[in-house]
Amino acid sequence: MLRLLLSFALFATASTAALADVKRKDGSVIECYCTDKFGSRHEIGDIICLTVDDRSYMAKCIMAQNVPHWRDQKLGCLSSEAPKMTPKPSDTAIAQLLR
Repeated sequence: MLRLLLSFALFATASTAALADVKRKDGSVIECYCTDKFGSRHEIGDIICLTVDDRSYMAKCIMAQNVPHWRDQKLGCLSSEAPKMTPKPSDTAIAQLLR
């Protein structure tokens, strides 16, 4: 009997989580997502490399108090760990210097 009750409780919890979408009064689902600085859409749970000011870091799109936002994952982006590259002078710039 205890197994049956535990199974029922687990099923009830799982089915409630599936109904957790935010809905309007008319029944339509309100879509929740994050956007990056270019306006690209990222779904809840997506992890991307964000650059804010001069700092790049891995961030995850999450919901907190019904507001989607980016949470820092305390990991640097692979590209942010690369050494800064100095631009290679073009042939025209070298020709101007040699004049």
